[in-house]
Amino acid sequence: MRNAAGWVGIPGELGDDVPMTLRERAGVWGLVAAGLVLRLLCFLNYRFDSDEPQHLHVAWGWTQGLVQYRDFFDNHAPLFHIVTAPILSLVGERSDALLWMRAPMLLLFAVVLGVTYAIGRRWEAVLLLALFPPFFLKSLEYRTDNLWTALWMFALVALIRKRAFLAGLLLGLALCVSLKTVLLIVTLGGAAAIAKEKLNAKWALLGIPIAPAILAWYFHIKGAWPQLVLCVFTFNTRGAEPSPLRFAWPFAMAALLAAAWRFRKNPDTFLATAAGIFTITLVCFWTLISPRDFLPLMPLAAILIAPAIPRSVTLALCAIFAVSIAWYAKPLVNQTDEQITMLNQVLGMTRPGEPLMDYKGETIFRRRPFYYIFEKIGRGQVRSGLIVDTIPESIIAARCHAAQADGAFWPPRGREFMRKNFLDMGRIRASGQWIGDDGTFSIAVPGDYVVIDPNGIAAGALDDSPQLASRALEAGAHRFARAHDGPLAVIWAPAFARGYSPFHLRDREF
Repeated sequence: MRNAAGWVGIPGELGDDVPMTLRERAGVWGLVAAGLVLRLLCFLNYRFDSDEPQHLHVAWGWTQGLVQYRDFFDNHAPLFHIVTAPILSLVGERSDALLWMRAPMLLLFAVVLGVTYAIGRRWEAVLLLALFPPFFLKSLEYRTDNLWTALWMFALVALIRKRAFLAGLLLGLALCVSLKTVLLIVTLGGAAAIAKEKLNAKWALLGIPIAPAILAWYFHIKGAWPQLVLCVFTFNTRGAEPSPLRFAWPFAMAALLAAAWRFRKNPDTFLATAAGIFTITLVCFWTLISPRDFLPLMPLAAILIAPAIPRSVTLALCAIFAVSIAWYAKPLVNQTDEQITMLNQVLGMTRPGEPLMDYKGETIFRRRPFYYIFEKIGRGQVRSGLIVDTIPESIIAARCHAAQADGAFWPPRGREFMRKNFLDMGRIRASGQWIGDDGTFSIAVPGDYVVIDPNGIAAGALDDSPQLASRALEAGAHRFARAHDGPLAVIWAPAFARGYSPFHLRDREF
């Protein structure tokens, strides 16, 4: 592996002791300042990824005394949500909660940068990593991958310092954050074998199972182990189409092995081989690949690349990275309004304990009546029949009177049910219907309803009785005898009492 002076060898041998010119020094500090300004602006304005509210909904479930998998669905390992739930408890149920929950990600970002320097001993590697656009933006988001990357980097430090058991413990914790850690563990073993590194694997293997075993025991005593297996393992693998690149894996690995053997005496071989094994295996076998999957490799790439390019090239690359971030992320444009607006309506139209139907937890602070989620894997399993669309039955059974706005990701049967039996209030819908000219309508979800017109409660008779206020209506056909002409709607009475109406949509500009 590397010597005590750093991962890439003796710093003086790599030019670290070469003084910077005044122009280089100005360039470095200018890029540092640009990175800090971009991070602040993107923290406040960069759009929320759809994964962020999904993760926060899971953390919120823990704050409510619920048990992940048993009481609500999630297809990720649980540790990230468990450790961030206390922070959400302090933040509370507020429409800008996601902004607050991005703050701990800043700490993890700083930790990864610090560990990158501790391993590579080069500021160039830190600067490259900090401004590399995929790392810059993904490390900003509230997501499991940031804790996963930090634990992985700490495990590498432990391996460098010959603390194999501690490295195993850290890898076990990483496994509790992301199952892709299995691939990282295999990567380390394969790279060590190829590069002939002595990792003291026995002690590492003793440490790895400890954290997963504790979590498994906890979910077992909570009666949630079968659901954990269903959500994390079965759901993520069933019906998945194998990657078309899987047949290329032996050839790519053979090429990597040949290259590693050719450069086996190079101190960079272990690091480069580990990165190669991870990348080849992920690309050839993982069915859903995105930049976040490569977050643990990005610090290693920066450590490897920094010594190989001139300092002037590093500064030029970082400048290009900064411009790319500013162009793509649009840091001066507030892109968080849509999610915050929706949460304002969630908190305004519903109250704690009232269910709300959404895709995969976007409304964060309300429980979903339907168990499964409709991200890409879930939608695919609905299409293939592995998940049955029982959204109508689930909504009725839960007496759910609120739903996320209409969209193409809803399964057909559930989507049709909600389009027929829910009315748009803006970003959120409430149960109800438009009333026909003959005064007839039907109720699908029993509850308290009121007939309204553009001016408020409509004058007339509901089921042959004068309407003076809201009324409990059972499922089935009903009739309203109007006193005046004009459009009418029957809606869930609490939504109307809280200021929501299909005649006056809230924040519809999105």
